[in-house]
Amino acid sequence: PDDGGAPFDRFRGRIMFPIRDARGRCIAFGGRSLDPNARAKYLNSPETPLFDKGRNLFNLGPARGAVAKGAPLVVAEGYMDVIACQRAGLPAVAPMGTALTEEQMERLWRVSHEPVLCFDGDAAGLRAAYRAIERGLPLLKSGRSFRFALLEGGQDPDDILRDRGAPALRQALSDTRAFAEVLFRREVEVEPLDTPERRAGLKGRLRQAAAAIQDKDLAEQYRRDLF
Repeated sequence: PDDGGAPFDRFRGRIMFPIRDARGRCIAFGGRSLDPNARAKYLNSPETPLFDKGRNLFNLGPARGAVAKGAPLVVAEGYMDVIACQRAGLPAVAPMGTALTEEQMERLWRVSHEPVLCFDGDAAGLRAAYRAIERGLPLLKSGRSFRFALLEGGQDPDDILRDRGAPALRQALSDTRAFAEVLFRREVEVEPLDTPERRAGLKGRLRQAAAAIQDKDLAEQYRRDLF
């Protein structure tokens, strides 16, 4: 401990997951608590010169190999969701308990031109999708985007696999929405559109979102499509 007390097991009472780099070398560990009341559901190794959690992605190496054979790439929220997707025959990766960073997005696009972002089917999962939109907008280019699988009923991929099996999970992850569609939904949900002023506000937000795209040709296409 930092306070100089007696040593103890950092990952006590947790299921352990080795975190490997893209070449398969173990660079850290993640631990999921077995206690539902634990203060931290997931705990990772401390960051080191080898392990930067804002740059690495869980299961990137095996997923990259499967994508090279033609499978779509799924980006899930946690280790168990990645394992569920793999069991259903879908290559998947996950960030280390944080929102997707720009550096992670760049790594994803080196593997797949249009990864499927699959977040939990609850309010927190939708917020995660909207944060990914905010960070991803400036980076979009022709042939480099995301699609979204927005799960229903508060479930995550692991829930669907356990409750309904691999075919149901594959079906849920094949029902995807385009980046622009989810962006539009995000802006529509800001406030009711029951007055001219609020509708004008929506148009202004959409114009601002399109302007955030650094690729000028794509930004112009978004302006045409969104309003």
